[in-house]
Amino acid sequence: MIQILILDDSQDKRNSLKSVIQPLFPQGEIVIDEASCLVDGRELLQTKAYDMLILDMVLPEHREGLEIEMNRRGGVELLEEIYINQSIKKPIQIIGLTEYEEEFSEQQKEFKDKLWYLLFYSRKNNEWKIQLKDKVCQLGQMKKDLEASIKNDSIYDLGIICALNEEFIMMQKAFVGCEWETIQVEGLPYVFKTTNITSSHLKDYSIIAACANKPGICATSILSSTMYNHFGVGTIFMTGITAGIDNGDIALDDIIIADAIHDYASGKLKEQVSGDIKFLKEMNQIPANHSLIALVAEFISDPVHLRDINDSIHDANLKDEKSNVSACIAKTVCGPFVVASSSVVKDLQEDERKLQALDMEGFALYATAHTLGKKALWIKAVSDFADIKKADGHHKTCCFASATFLYEFIREML
Repeated sequence: MIQILILDDSQDKRNSLKSVIQPLFPQGEIVIDEASCLVDGRELLQTKAYDMLILDMVLPEHREGLEIEMNRRGGVELLEEIYINQSIKKPIQIIGLTEYEEEFSEQQKEFKDKLWYLLFYSRKNNEWKIQLKDKVCQLGQMKKDLEASIKNDSIYDLGIICALNEEFIMMQKAFVGCEWETIQVEGLPYVFKTTNITSSHLKDYSIIAACANKPGICATSILSSTMYNHFGVGTIFMTGITAGIDNGDIALDDIIIADAIHDYASGKLKEQVSGDIKFLKEMNQIPANHSLIALVAEFISDPVHLRDINDSIHDANLKDEKSNVSACIAKTVCGPFVVASSSVVKDLQEDERKLQALDMEGFALYATAHTLGKKALWIKAVSDFADIKKADGHHKTCCFASATFLYEFIREML
């Protein structure tokens, strides 16, 4: 929206100016305010930020109805005040108007020095109308370009989030050939990294990534909401480590893509007659985006892609050359605790026998995406089996493997 203030004591002239400007914006993209004296004009400039001020050089101090005394230097004095009075919001563009040839010649230099424009207003010819149209159209285009630039700067195609810093560091390393730039946004407690990827289909993707710096549902939901809403991303991926459920189908370092994520922590604590407290679970489940899962299924069905992923892991010296990782689409479960108990895992399997992994963040990501009508995909690798043998020895490999899977997926499938 373009905001213009016309400061002129003549209603006829103000109407003439509006008749030139308004047809340039037939969709109503312009708002024109009017003032007839310096007092009213100064007050409006103090309360509202205008894109353009159209200023008559000869103005009364006060409006009609009071004692009127024309000030032939009123416009020039207001210009000087705009520069020194901090309470006045300086317009982007100022167009001066004068009907006096002598003042026009004298004041032209002052306007040029400030990169503004002075028009010689005449009721006998239309040259001023052409010049005014040009200036207003230039302002309109400048506003459009600025808005487009801001929009492009704040919108990214894809987002990537990690819960822990080690996951975030390895994710960046896995995106080989990508140069990451750091940006910080005032008011947001995150350090964001940005990069670009060109897919095999020659499509460019702008990517923004961030780390929550703590595990858990709350941290993940806040960060993912920020990504979706502030940066306009339509899809967020999450990479890192997960605990596997040892049922003989998966091995350490294998990659799991969550087809659906359960929340095992919702329900009710109820006191029994015996005095014991029993947790009555209400298993909530949110599925992944069907189109993304379909692309993942196609991706992992091609052995070339998994071979490339394993080559990258071997090249990074994160796994023995004779040992390869596999990838599968499976159901996972999420809750607020680090689980290191086979009996707890067994209880979870009783609620959903097809569970393959559990973590502390996934449900928050899928719930946020579902609520906002966006897309999300959870991709993590198995670092342990949530039992008493729980250890950190596979963290780096899993962080790198899951991120490498994402990197190749973006390049080959999106």
